[in-house]
Amino acid sequence: MQIFKKKIFLGIPVALVSFELFFGVISGYLIGKFVAGKETGKIGKIKPMVFKIGGYRIHLHHWLYSSGILTSFILFNFLPPWPQFSFGLFGGLIFQGIFSYSDWYKILHKII
Repeated sequence: MQIFKKKIFLGIPVALVSFELFFGVISGYLIGKFVAGKETGKIGKIKPMVFKIGGYRIHLHHWLYSSGILTSFILFNFLPPWPQFSFGLFGGLIFQGIFSYSDWYKILHKII
């Protein structure tokens, strides 16, 4: 009986972490879907981050800067508020940005 209680007690935090992560991923995906363009090439509710440098145009997709933020959290050992939810949120944004658009990999464009 004692072993059973320990397993239940240890299982609750694991379930809560998974729950937070799940809702973070869902929230990130839905935010990306709502804010970004409806399809490839369309401008969404927030203007895209595009910079012109020399003869090139650099488009920082939302999945790219979400990846940078998530990587920074890990590299600099920074835990945001509600870490599991935050990691899930940025993961959901990354997933939405890569799987919803056919031009997700086009970051550097030569201006003709």
